[in-house]
Amino acid sequence: MDCQEIMKRITTHRGVKQLVIINKDGLPLKTFPESEELDESQVQSLHELAGAARRMVRDVDPTDDLMFLRVCSKTDEILLSPGKNSVHSHNCEGSLP
Repeated sequence: MDCQEIMKRITTHRGVKQLVIINKDGLPLKTFPESEELDESQVQSLHELAGAARRMVRDVDPTDDLMFLRVCSKTDEILLSPGKNSVHSHNCEGSLP
């Protein structure tokens, strides 16, 4: 399964508004749907959040690494999945209880 198929599969889940892949420098590589405009400050904030969370995990245990981060608000939910060279971000409607 290629990257485009995986992105389509993720975005078909109920409530998913957008999927973004950000490179290690904080630049968006891919977005889905592609027609969605990205706010550069939001992309940079996601990149910084993933970096800060990763540093916090490593401060607790230097041999450990951040695998997944979930941020919920009253109306939305952001899921971050950092990799070695990129961060995958899913923006979903409605946070779960």
